[in-house]
Amino acid sequence: MKNLKKKFLDYVIGDRRTPEKNRERVGQNLMILSIFVFFVFVINFIIIIGTDRKFGVNLSKGASSVYQSVQTVQAKRGTIYDRNGNPIAEDSTTYNIYAVISKSHVSTSGEKLFVQPSQYDEVADIFQKYLGMDKKYVIKQLSQKKLTQVSFGTKGSNITYSTMSAVTKAIDKAKIKGVAFTTSPGRMYPNGTFASQFIGLAQVKEKKDGSKILAGATGMEAALDKILSGKDGQVTYQKDRNGNTLLGAATTVKEAENGKDVYTTLSAPIQTYLETRMDAFQEKAKGVQASATLVNAKTGEILATSQRPSFNSDTKDGLNAKGFTWQNTLYQTNYEPGSTMKVMLLASAIDKGVFNPNETYNSAEVKIADATIKDWDVNEGISSGQYLTYAQGFAHSSNVGMTNLEQKMGNKTWLNYLDKYRFGLPTRFGMGNEATGLLPTDNVVTTAMSAFGQGIGVTQTQMLRAFSSVSNDGVMLEPQFISKVYDPKTGTTRSAQKEVTGKPVSKEAAVKTRQYMVTVGTDPYYGTLYANGAPVIQVGNQSVAVKSGTAQIASGDGSGYLTGSNDYIYSVVAMVPSENPDFVMYVTLQQPEHFSVTLWQDVVNPVLEEATLMKDTLLSPVETPKDQQTKYRLSKVIGKNPGNIADELRQNLVHPIILGTGNKITKTSVDSGSNLNENEQILLLTSHFETVPDMYGWTKKNVKKFEDWTGIKVTFKGKSSGTVTNQSVDVGKNLKKVKKITITIGD
Repeated sequence: MKNLKKKFLDYVIGDRRTPEKNRERVGQNLMILSIFVFFVFVINFIIIIGTDRKFGVNLSKGASSVYQSVQTVQAKRGTIYDRNGNPIAEDSTTYNIYAVISKSHVSTSGEKLFVQPSQYDEVADIFQKYLGMDKKYVIKQLSQKKLTQVSFGTKGSNITYSTMSAVTKAIDKAKIKGVAFTTSPGRMYPNGTFASQFIGLAQVKEKKDGSKILAGATGMEAALDKILSGKDGQVTYQKDRNGNTLLGAATTVKEAENGKDVYTTLSAPIQTYLETRMDAFQEKAKGVQASATLVNAKTGEILATSQRPSFNSDTKDGLNAKGFTWQNTLYQTNYEPGSTMKVMLLASAIDKGVFNPNETYNSAEVKIADATIKDWDVNEGISSGQYLTYAQGFAHSSNVGMTNLEQKMGNKTWLNYLDKYRFGLPTRFGMGNEATGLLPTDNVVTTAMSAFGQGIGVTQTQMLRAFSSVSNDGVMLEPQFISKVYDPKTGTTRSAQKEVTGKPVSKEAAVKTRQYMVTVGTDPYYGTLYANGAPVIQVGNQSVAVKSGTAQIASGDGSGYLTGSNDYIYSVVAMVPSENPDFVMYVTLQQPEHFSVTLWQDVVNPVLEEATLMKDTLLSPVETPKDQQTKYRLSKVIGKNPGNIADELRQNLVHPIILGTGNKITKTSVDSGSNLNENEQILLLTSHFETVPDMYGWTKKNVKKFEDWTGIKVTFKGKSSGTVTNQSVDVGKNLKKVKKITITIGD
């Protein structure tokens, strides 16, 4: 220890100098230290300037948070219009109600700015009256402890301006403080009950950063969400040293891109009229479900569609109605169609050459394997059977007659026609979440029963697609609900044209089928739509092709069919005028309390009469100059589901042709990244492609692509340009058995 002390003292005094020398030495050391500190600051300054970071912190970002505020600029959601530009769904501001309940919330003068416990009951009364809230729920929310303010769930959100104003007026009149509103982006549906399940709803969703956006929740709003949704922008505001925003100091960081506007094929006047007639129809029938759709017979455009129960999209009235469902009966439900399927059966029989209108048969019954099929009047005890010609049998909706025709064709041939009509495959017309339908099982009885619409599952869009082949002289059309899409960013538009999906039967077969459909409503003895001395379906003095249907409903437990007196789905299809139809109307009614064929007069007749009066407006096409066409590029679709891609393509007004029934796309006729023109055809080859497709309407270019993919030798005849009008090999033949095919090109 002594040695250590001695060494320390020697070090301290070993270099002892005079006071002047010590001051000089200290000065030198301070100068060296100052130079060192200076270089430390310079190096740090260079690092900060070069990296904008210190100790892992972004310095600019930190400074911006003090002197700048960044706000999201919400993109406008695209507007949904009818075909003539009348708004169906458009952006608006909605309100969310809240109540301050903290007793510390008082003004500087001591005024209570919160809802007082003595006012809870009165607030609950106001909320119940204007917002439909349960009083007990309101009081429970207001009575919560240790909270500053409370909200009121879904019924306290998305409130319209008129309702907000009414609540505010009532609260002010009651001299209640503490009730207020916040604003949110909203969606306005000015037409109320207007194809409500079909159009659907957009609702407010909260993003991770706390901002709110409108997103499609149901119907068209959900299906077209990518098209309707825009991209939010950002703007920065400068703040002073006290944190106050400086007016006029805004800088746009990223421009907001508004969503695209969609013009539907719906017509507001005829849709509104259909809604009123459906109300009258349902009031009498009181069906569990009812639906009606009006279609342009020459284009497949859906001009009006509705169902019951429905709801008011603006006020939300009807959501709690008995039997209400969010499912759209147009495309989301499978059902057995009944005798309206006989339209396609007759057209097929005529096309195949097995229908002799004057040949007779006994309508009592026909046996298929272990099953006995009888006519409706025999089942009801009205008749024990009678001798009918096949023409009379169709007018009388004879199950026996139609089964006989199916047997004359043969099961294989009839199933092939069902494939040509594309039953068993969803239409993929662009709405998504579509039911698939169900072909008859591999059973001779169910195949025979499908001739009169039992043992087969369909959707209404599938039926409308099949009906179009009869109304449009054999040429089948894809149902359409978009007439054009407008892009506000570029000021350009994509417009729709009709999409041909095949030709199941000849023009002659379609024309003759419509002629026999006329007798269903005009034959005073056999016609099922002739009642009280007159046709049930009448549209002025025009000839109308009609067919009714009565289908049993399968029980949910798979034990057979329901047996109640009204456990049926009644339906009717009408094409007017029968000689060259402009319109097709299809109406269904499930399990009504009361039914008579004359009920159809409450909805079919007036709507078709109104449509005829509006014919020039309803049937006028939408045109867009080619140089104003919005570009659309094909994304990478190889390996993806062909059905989903078909929906997306049709939403962008491209015509996909799916080859095969595989669940993955293996090849496309257009390369990924290529621009696709509006209404351009594109082939999508799937992982399971075995039979010859219906090439009617294909471009010559796509036929050559088919030749390249399959190795089948194609010979062309007819015109040098145009589309396919005929093929030498029938649809459905196994590709492995085909070596060559002749294709006729025409207009």
